[in-house]
Amino acid sequence: MHEIINSLFNYALDNDIAVEYTDKLHQNTQSFADVRSRSIVINANWQPRKQLPFIIAHEISHIMQCDQDDAILSFTTLLSPKYEQKANVNAIKLLIPFYADNKEIDQINLEEFMELFAIPDSLRDVCFTEIKDYVD
Repeated sequence: MHEIINSLFNYALDNDIAVEYTDKLHQNTQSFADVRSRSIVINANWQPRKQLPFIIAHEISHIMQCDQDDAILSFTTLLSPKYEQKANVNAIKLLIPFYADNKEIDQINLEEFMELFAIPDSLRDVCFTEIKDYVD
């Protein structure tokens, strides 16, 4: 998991996204993205810990896909659901290679992928579609 987190942080830095990964926050404090400053703050204490790659990919996606006029966006923002859905879809796209690249097609399992990154069940259809698109 540590390698995946480092790879995501390197991806962020390669795309001019500043990253602060802090263990100074309570485990329930959400990570967030500030689109205007192109920066993300990631709570290293988040529980469940295995969800961190999904959260990191989600926050990176806000920076990569949202308008500069958007306010600070958090993992469970009250802003338009379209921003959250776009970030979720792109986060899943960013994570699939970490799961699938060293597997044969018949070894790729939707449940295993979602469990690995603690992806919410509400995103099952998105995961299914994106994995299918990735392997096709």
